[in-house]
Amino acid sequence: MNYPFQSFKFKKLKTSFFLLLFLLTNCIFAQQKMVAITIDDLPFVRTGLFSKNEVAQKTDKLLTALKKQHAPATGFVNLAKVYTNGEFDSSRYNLLKQWLDKGFDLGNHTFSHPNYDNTSYMDFTTDIAKDDQGLKPLLEKYNKSLVYFRFPYLHRGNTKAKADSMADYLRKNNYIEAPVTIDNAEWIFAAAYDSVLKTNNENVISSVGDKYINYMESKLKYYEGQSQKLFGRNIRQILLIHANSLNSDYMSELLNVFVKNGYSFISLQAALQDDLYKTEDHYYRSNGISWLDRWAITQGKSKDFFRSEPVCPADIMKLANVVSE
Repeated sequence: MNYPFQSFKFKKLKTSFFLLLFLLTNCIFAQQKMVAITIDDLPFVRTGLFSKNEVAQKTDKLLTALKKQHAPATGFVNLAKVYTNGEFDSSRYNLLKQWLDKGFDLGNHTFSHPNYDNTSYMDFTTDIAKDDQGLKPLLEKYNKSLVYFRFPYLHRGNTKAKADSMADYLRKNNYIEAPVTIDNAEWIFAAAYDSVLKTNNENVISSVGDKYINYMESKLKYYEGQSQKLFGRNIRQILLIHANSLNSDYMSELLNVFVKNGYSFISLQAALQDDLYKTEDHYYRSNGISWLDRWAITQGKSKDFFRSEPVCPADIMKLANVVSE
């Protein structure tokens, strides 16, 4: 015999169960650690130090490590690097094809990597357009399009008017700006690494690489903590590194740092779906810094908020002076 009270009680229990399941699922999703890998200054940094075959091999090694970890990546291109003494270099152009052949995405990083803070709006946008015109035909062959733009040096404009004018330009030209949350001194480690490669001293070379990995893990934990302090949860992080020898040799180790710390790899598009990227940003100074730092400064955080940020070791700084970036 069925009693209405028992039926009501069961339905209430069933509703409570699914509500609890929904809340738990959303809680778990909110706590997921995710990171998008972005790599600047393609096709490659300091190509003049290596033979054409070496650069192609280094690029393949970097991309193979990303593929092995199923890590989507967006590479940001300076097409000026495709030219040698003003002459088109097909071997460097083919490095971009390596990226596309392996299924990765390319973005616009300007043609010649100018600093927007000391470049006129007209000259800067002309440089963007030049990169655009060179990349679009290549991407079309792979059924891809240009979606993302990243400012060189992360310099977005040192006045509100300058920043707003570029935001308007990007919007009108259907570009999405690629932010960075995990900013770092990787480029200094890379310069130090290139300076010691020619010594063939494996101990010194390994020492630079090991210090790089340790430093990058400390940076990851730092910015994870900053996100928690700002928002009470971890944002979908976006990592900035460069196409260089260091990351060619240590990409597997670097990706393992994220895996060890509980991260999964996502596309830049997926990272930007995090609503925290809509956070207000009123930072207008001549510094290229993490978006987490920009938001913290906008919110009026004191110097103490940034006190624990890891710094590049002095010995790495010294080695980096051997090779100019």
